[in-house]
Amino acid sequence: MRIWTRLTGWATLLTGYATVLLGVVPFRELPPKRHQLGLLAATAACACCWVLASLLVRARRRATLRRKAWRRRYEPWPEPRPSRLMCWVLGFGIALTSAAALCQGVGPDGAEGEWLARAERAGGGTHEVDVVRVVGEPRATDTEINDTDQYTSTLVVTVPFVDRTRQVTVHDVHTSGKPEEGRSVELVYAPDRPDLGVRQGQGNDIGSFAGRMIVLPAVWTLALAAGFVTSVALFRREASVRYARRFEPLVHLPAALILICGAGLVTPLLVGFPSTETGWGLAVGSAATPWLALTWVAKTS
Repeated sequence: MRIWTRLTGWATLLTGYATVLLGVVPFRELPPKRHQLGLLAATAACACCWVLASLLVRARRRATLRRKAWRRRYEPWPEPRPSRLMCWVLGFGIALTSAAALCQGVGPDGAEGEWLARAERAGGGTHEVDVVRVVGEPRATDTEINDTDQYTSTLVVTVPFVDRTRQVTVHDVHTSGKPEEGRSVELVYAPDRPDLGVRQGQGNDIGSFAGRMIVLPAVWTLALAAGFVTSVALFRREASVRYARRFEPLVHLPAALILICGAGLVTPLLVGFPSTETGWGLAVGSAATPWLALTWVAKTS
């Protein structure tokens, strides 16, 4: 029976790692993020199987203790296996889980993010189109990328939709340098869905650029550093980690409840596009839950 606790335990860790690694990679699908939701559900299912297998082991041991033959010859509960590898697996797993939650706050959000998802599902993508006319005076954004001033402006562009070529006015287009007539810019549209309109491509959006080039690398760096420090700390308390692997309802069930709350907080970011403030609030709250669960286990085991 104990083999099932090991199998379900490692299955939970492996599916959990797959979930968080998919959450921290830079090229992620837009909501609804079906792959991450599926892996999250698989992790929860494996965790439930581990709890069930552990409860069956506990029930079997208690039944054995009640037998008269066992009472005459007491045999102690087998010592748990060494957990040196588990210290590193858990240490980096906790840090990566927190990082994966924070990464969900990076990217398009609100109405703009919802539009991008609709365009993507309609077969849209980023295409180069020619500028026909610059409407008004371009406005400097007070931002420089590669020593080039960034501008935002309203442009009239030529878009080759499937039915016919149209001239479309696009507002708030970010460009490197002042836009000019005849210049090409990258915009997002679905060739067979002109009703969706045309908007700024993510690659030229200053906010998305900052998110991908600054926030994500910072999250990854902090996650690796936190994972290493946490793993070393757990390795020094390897005996505690060894005994914490054995299921105890008062230890593991509250920790699981904390993690479920974290999953609940991040779910709106996986299925929709909250506003920037709401999204980051949910991401930070979810990122804190792995550390709270670890603290609970450390204090009670």
